[in-house]
Amino acid sequence: MYPGNKRKKIWREEKERLLKMTLEERRKEYLRDYVPLKDIPTWMEEMKSKAQSDEENTKEALPVQKSLSEKVSLYRGDITVLEIDAIVNAGRF
Repeated sequence: MYPGNKRKKIWREEKERLLKMTLEERRKEYLRDYVPLKDIPTWMEEMKSKAQSDEENTKEALPVQKSLSEKVSLYRGDITVLEIDAIVNAGRF
C-alpha cells in the first residue's frame, strides 16, 4: 500500500471514530481550553448590551437587521480555540 493511501485510510477511520463520539467524549480529548460557540453573543445580543442606555436607537436598529443579527457573531481572539467544526479562510488571491 502506498503511504498516501494509508494516510487516507487512517484519516477516514479517525473521522468515523469522531463522528460516533458524543460532545462530552470529544471534549475529553481536547488538548487545551476551548470557547464553546454558545458563549459568543450574537450580533443582536451584543447590540442590546451596548445600547441599553439608548433604548430609542436600539428599537430602531434591531428590526432592520434582525434576521442577520440573530445568526452572526463577532469574535475577537484566537479562533483556533473555538469549539467549531471548521475554520474557513475567505481571503482572495
